[in-house]
Amino acid sequence: MFARTRAQGGERGGAKGGMASMVLGVSATALVLGACQQIPPRGESGGRVGLGTTTFAESASPQVLPVGLIEFADDVTQQLMADLNQVPELNSGVRVTVVFGDIQNKTGIVPTSDFEMVRNRIRSNLMQSQAVLRNIKFVEKRRRIEGIREEEQGGQDDLLQEGASRTKIAERNPEYTFALNGDMFRVNRGNTNLYTMEFNVMRFADGALVWNSKQYDIKQVQRR
Repeated sequence: MFARTRAQGGERGGAKGGMASMVLGVSATALVLGACQQIPPRGESGGRVGLGTTTFAESASPQVLPVGLIEFADDVTQQLMADLNQVPELNSGVRVTVVFGDIQNKTGIVPTSDFEMVRNRIRSNLMQSQAVLRNIKFVEKRRRIEGIREEEQGGQDDLLQEGASRTKIAERNPEYTFALNGDMFRVNRGNTNLYTMEFNVMRFADGALVWNSKQYDIKQVQRR
């Protein structure tokens, strides 16, 4: 009798334990579902990919990869910031002026605008450093400044009628004025291209190169 009662009690305990486990399982599932419902759905990327991602279209092009251009710009920035104190012409106690010079694009297939983007990125990176700005003042090309001024102020006749006078852009001391130039080359062998790129800082007064970046080389095989 005692044995039967104990067995029945065990059966009841097992049933209760199974019911409790079921309730806990349902509760846990409800919590997970509730948490999932609280997470907002991710929207469409609109075709955007990470800057470090190389797409099939990029790998199928013979032109230098965009990720390579970005790496090149960041490398030049780090080199110039590291070398700034070692270049007497850029660390003489006089705040020098740096303008955009020319870009010698010898690649034959890469638009010069791609390398202009690189140079703009270099300038933007450098201008984030207060140490750099204490030694260097970056200015736009005279042609661009005059074009903006012409557009904003109107023609000479309008200025004369208003009694205004044109203000010329101050002449820069060539001893303390430098140009940031770039040289880009490509060596092609079938579907393989080797790109070599570098920037330099040239003094206006005598054309002396006061700083030169390390050559940035990138070799790529075009997918077909």
